[in-house]
Amino acid sequence: MPDKSIIYGDIINTQGRHKLRDAHVDSFNCLQWTDAAVLPREAYDSSLVFVDLDKPEFSSPDFLLSLATGSKEVKIVGKSENQSTEQAIRVSKLGVSEILSSNQCLEKLHTFLKSLQEDSAKQTSEKSEFCIDALVGQSKHINEIRKMINLLSDVDFPSALILGETGTGKSFVAKILHNTGSRASSNMVEVNCSAIPDELFESELFGHSKGAFTDAKSEKMGLFEFAQNGTLFLDEVGNLSATAQAKLLKILEDKKLRRVGDVTEKDINVRVVAATNIDLREAIEAGSFREDLFFRLNLLTIDIPPLRERPEDIPGMVGHFLSFYSSIYGKSNFKISSEAVTAMQHYRWPGNVRELSNVIEKSVLLSKSKSIKLADIKSALKHSRVSAADRRKIAIDLPPQGKSLEEIEAGIILEVLNMCKWNKSQTAKYLKISRPRLRRIIDNHKLEQNRQEAG
Repeated sequence: MPDKSIIYGDIINTQGRHKLRDAHVDSFNCLQWTDAAVLPREAYDSSLVFVDLDKPEFSSPDFLLSLATGSKEVKIVGKSENQSTEQAIRVSKLGVSEILSSNQCLEKLHTFLKSLQEDSAKQTSEKSEFCIDALVGQSKHINEIRKMINLLSDVDFPSALILGETGTGKSFVAKILHNTGSRASSNMVEVNCSAIPDELFESELFGHSKGAFTDAKSEKMGLFEFAQNGTLFLDEVGNLSATAQAKLLKILEDKKLRRVGDVTEKDINVRVVAATNIDLREAIEAGSFREDLFFRLNLLTIDIPPLRERPEDIPGMVGHFLSFYSSIYGKSNFKISSEAVTAMQHYRWPGNVRELSNVIEKSVLLSKSKSIKLADIKSALKHSRVSAADRRKIAIDLPPQGKSLEEIEAGIILEVLNMCKWNKSQTAKYLKISRPRLRRIIDNHKLEQNRQEAG
């Protein structure tokens, strides 16, 4: 085994991690530069490179420049025991970022390997969290969804549409689709379409060049580019404006992207998974959603039924959330009575899985024993949804760019409508307006699309 003060150059990248982990790191006995120097450029993108600067063949200008220009993300670390100031300046101009002793190089390599292992463990954890087995339930609906995801795991499909009420787990299913599919090694980017103002939609999704508009002080990568070869999840896609829908349709059809303010186009390879809680066919008939965009997104459809339509899934979900929250809050060996589970199976769950999770978490937190009884669940259910009679405060979300008074008014009215379970007389009374005026506001702003059904 060679002495550890002798360092052969080594390339560390995603493809070569296993070689490093199996190598004798203490001796740097990994890839020798006689082999590594001829690797193609793409082989050492995003790399950390160790070079023995005490050897002339590794400190030559041609060799160092070939490494430094091979990738924008390559970092060259030089090893030298007797490097003069003049030599240090010379190699720094050739792309060497720092010069360390043998022991310092060894320490840096160990630190780097540790970070790789932590990243790998994190990725493994994320994949197990969103694997097919994470989809809890044995109902016919869930089994069909599970079967479809399994069938799609080896298929590189371009788009899919996930339908379901608020809280049914559309985002969760989208993450399982990504992590169990052929694009799992690339990024998944989640976008809440309701949270992006229309005037910023193009910049956020497509990016912009420097100087494209007043505040564009530098170029910015859009979310489509960041999701290249991966998945872009568009949540609440039904709430996009007509302008944003047209821009989204164009990139899906052309598979080309042009940043705002740029003149060149880039090829884009992104799977788009969209989700919505509104009926898109009704929205098409009402003229608020493009039919051509619907067909572009609707290549594959996953329809997640509300929880009230699949009570047989509730016991499994209760067990899952009970185990999860018991672990989080350090309350092990928690149990739940059969009467409590039966009561939950007969409840309508207007907030769906999200509400069920909230009820179990609250029960675990407030329980004085290690057993959740029917009374505990009834208490948690009673307080899981705030009635109009109990609630007097409404939060107004104002984005940095502001919001029109008309939009604020519509948002407040929607909040009160949902609190009053869409009892228009009660809503009008709370707002001190007439029913005809309330009806006009509902129609003008298409508030029915965001209606939350009562339980």
